[in-house]
Amino acid sequence: MRRTSVGFLLLAVLSFACGGGPEAKAPGRPLPSYAGHAVELFDDAIDTRAVGLELEGRGVAPRSDTLLRERTQVGDAVMRVRIDTVTSRGDGVSERFDLGLRVLDKIAGAENVPDEFTVRVDKTSPSVGIVKSFQGRLGGKIFIAFLREFVRPDGDSESHFHLSRDGKDVEAAVREAAALGQFGPQK
Repeated sequence: MRRTSVGFLLLAVLSFACGGGPEAKAPGRPLPSYAGHAVELFDDAIDTRAVGLELEGRGVAPRSDTLLRERTQVGDAVMRVRIDTVTSRGDGVSERFDLGLRVLDKIAGAENVPDEFTVRVDKTSPSVGIVKSFQGRLGGKIFIAFLREFVRPDGDSESHFHLSRDGKDVEAAVREAAALGQFGPQK
């Protein structure tokens, strides 16, 4: 897992993770573009299983989940987080949700992540329907959060995320993937 300059990740996260914000700063290290496979890995989404929906059958065991392993190994930070607040902004097609997260445990690459930060779920997120439907029940829920910083076309940076279900099996798989990632990404 890359462990360089997580401080710039924090600037992007603090300026509303997905999409950056008016205060976004130019990155201090080479960052990838948010395109291709990166969009699948850091999709600004909540895994349906994390809210109790089994839409895809039983699912893959965490230790066999190649996306979980890759998110861990290429991400900037992996943490156990609790949603403290869900704030709806706008309405209709412009509606978005800001999720206030509190870090409970820094699992991998998250040394400089603040104890509290906000991520945004908007109309471009595959989880906007989940957040809208579960809005009143998301407060207090715990997830495993994966974060990564990307460069925007204008040269500023923005962060994107993925929230997975919390569980000892997921956390163990993340820790194993992080340990293996120190020797280079494993496919």
